[in-house]
Amino acid sequence: MSGTPARSMALPAAVAVGVLVAWAGLASRLPEVLLPGPISVAHAVVDRWELLGRSALSTAGSAGLGLLIGSAVGLGLGVGFLWSRALELAVYPYALLLQTLPVVAVAPLLVVWLGYGAPVAVASAALVSFFPMLTAAHVGLLGVDPEQVELFRLYGASRLQELRWLRAPSALPAVFAGLRTAAGLSVIGAIVGEFVGSNGEPPSLGYLVLRSARSADTALTFAAVIAAACLAGVVYWAARTAEARLIGPWHPGQGGGRA
Repeated sequence: MSGTPARSMALPAAVAVGVLVAWAGLASRLPEVLLPGPISVAHAVVDRWELLGRSALSTAGSAGLGLLIGSAVGLGLGVGFLWSRALELAVYPYALLLQTLPVVAVAPLLVVWLGYGAPVAVASAALVSFFPMLTAAHVGLLGVDPEQVELFRLYGASRLQELRWLRAPSALPAVFAGLRTAAGLSVIGAIVGEFVGSNGEPPSLGYLVLRSARSADTALTFAAVIAAACLAGVVYWAARTAEARLIGPWHPGQGGGRA
């Protein structure tokens, strides 16, 4: 349909305009310390652009490294579960328990073990991104046509060959779905780690949110929150773009949409 691209852009834009109008109307009736208006937040972004940029880069680095670590551990365990039922039975319950623990409760312990600074944010990001990747790898690697598995084994393929040529390609859609989830969670985990473990060197979005809120600089708090949301969106977009380029040409679910 020829009007679909324009409509897909117009509808989100209309919602954004509506939210901004409602926000401005509500802010005009409240003290700025409680709810700054969009213009005040825009001024804070312009005036503190350098600080926001450096903070966003620091948080992005922690989130990216945590996502890399969590993804590597999750994928490795997913392969381990495929090859060893005993390992799955022994470890999976504890992985599930780790996922149910709120990272806010674990972060103070990370400060005790790792000290203040970026390592706490990296560890928090790794913790929250680990389980989605483990689950995606586990489901994807097992979700292969049994007849194809039997065919590989009939021809004497090793477990590594079966993994490389059959299970890994078949698991890519599930793995990328898990990566998209883990990417957004990694930013949240990094910011939570910065709430409790950042000393302001280097500046980070989590630290900036807390410091500005404590000093009643609500406009800067909103600006930092918006920067964090934009960062999460960029990380998600990067994962989605990698998915489209790697498996979009052959996976039927990547190019589809509503008729």
